[in-house]
Amino acid sequence: MHAIKKLPILATIPRSGTWFLRYAVSFLIHLDRGGRVDDRLTGEVVGRPSGMPFDFRRFRGGPLFFAQRSMPHEQLFIGHTVCPGFADSADDLGRWAEAAFHVPGYDYLHEGQNYAFTPIDLAAEVEFTPLSVQALDRAAAAGRCAPMALVYRNPVAQAASYYRYCVGHPDPTYNTLGGQPLAQVPFRDYLFGSALPSYAKQFISFQTMAAWHRGLVRLVPYESLMARPVEILAELLNHLEGTSRCDWRNLHHAVRLARREHLRAIEAELGHSLDGTRAASVSHIRSGRFEEKLHDRLKEDVIQQLRWMGVYTDLIVWSGTGNQGSFPRQEGHVAAE
Repeated sequence: MHAIKKLPILATIPRSGTWFLRYAVSFLIHLDRGGRVDDRLTGEVVGRPSGMPFDFRRFRGGPLFFAQRSMPHEQLFIGHTVCPGFADSADDLGRWAEAAFHVPGYDYLHEGQNYAFTPIDLAAEVEFTPLSVQALDRAAAAGRCAPMALVYRNPVAQAASYYRYCVGHPDPTYNTLGGQPLAQVPFRDYLFGSALPSYAKQFISFQTMAAWHRGLVRLVPYESLMARPVEILAELLNHLEGTSRCDWRNLHHAVRLARREHLRAIEAELGHSLDGTRAASVSHIRSGRFEEKLHDRLKEDVIQQLRWMGVYTDLIVWSGTGNQGSFPRQEGHVAAE
């Protein structure tokens, strides 16, 4: 197969709706191909009754997906990455280049994976495909790449969620910090010493590329996605597709199938969490409720540090309850994380 050199990028900051997006888009693609998805909670058959069932056991959850029939490009990326082309475009990376992500996984496309054999989901006959990251970076730096978007969350809520996720992770790379169990590290220390620098490093790459190549890169608050999942996901897909479609006939069904309760039922059936890191009884999907109180002083300190690192903080939705949203009754609760 020829190496992928042009790829729509739907990036997320960790704990900002990644698995909701992966499953909702995958359900959409599967339904668009005439497949079916059996709702594990209601027993409803969604899609063509005689269609191929969605293969949950073969599905790995990305970050690369075969999107033929739903998107103009055959592949779609949904996951964590630094914006392609950013490092090749900036004359002086300054503090950005000096900062390091506190755990691996923030930048899939630049972490030295074996891109000659990149896992791909939803492709019937292949499980791996070659991907040319260098070609993606060159095209993005010149503004000639496929459209890209970043879904980002209130940084304090993101940090609180990722803190909980890493504390429960079986890998010491995630559940320790500086040789100390993360559970023993005060949240404020983790927030300012680890979470915010990583957040800023990823965010700034998209913020800057959006300014350099207007219309090519879109920044979307996670809170907006959670409040209006069908509408915002349609806007994201239209951006990545480069069109203004209004006929995403299966999108409402796909979002409903990706509701939190349904994904947890799928985890129970599989016997492990969707991300594969823990037993199904310890789901990595949270309710989306912001459990940490966002005190005014903490917010001011966070804004000050992010601005010092170069983040345009006016783009952030700071409401602690903004990710609750008001969902249509039939959609249930979106899988927030």
